[in-house]
Amino acid sequence: MSRTMFSSLRWLALVVFLLAASSGRAQLAIYGMGTGGHESGPNVGNLSSPNGNGSFIAWGGTGGIYYDFVHLGPLHLGGDGRFILEHSGNSTPYGNKIEGGLGGLRADAHLPLIPLIPYAQAEVGGVGTNNGTEPLLTTGFTYQVQFGCDITILPHFDFRGEYGVGNIFLDSSHPVLQQFGGGFVIRL
Repeated sequence: MSRTMFSSLRWLALVVFLLAASSGRAQLAIYGMGTGGHESGPNVGNLSSPNGNGSFIAWGGTGGIYYDFVHLGPLHLGGDGRFILEHSGNSTPYGNKIEGGLGGLRADAHLPLIPLIPYAQAEVGGVGTNNGTEPLLTTGFTYQVQFGCDITILPHFDFRGEYGVGNIFLDSSHPVLQQFGGGFVIRL
């Protein structure tokens, strides 16, 4: 058997194992949260310090969908996609704006007999910001890692709390983007 064929069979065996190990069916959910975004870094905000660093806060919302397609006991793996829209009219004539979309991988744990579902996600995408100093948005590649917990209130209905942190890669700067949010999840 050739080395390439052996490697292909090994990957096929891994896929079959993951599918066979999946218990239950895939889980699809939609969510919406009220969020606050805190951007900080070079040339951010109109009150930048002498070294050029500043920050601003924008308020708004985040909505998205996730799909857990692999179940390994209590551990569920899948994907998440979200859209962020945060605007505030404070501190500058242009307001503070953060808008964009992210998508990536998600892992959560369904704990037996406890109505908590902690999760972690790693996502990439594009986010636009005006740094609080410009009328138009500048969009850059963005990565973010989110940590949160869904608390089951009713079957298929959860309350969510989340924190995320990452960077926006703009022309010459890489401001830090932190987000805090709370909202609801409907598991279909």
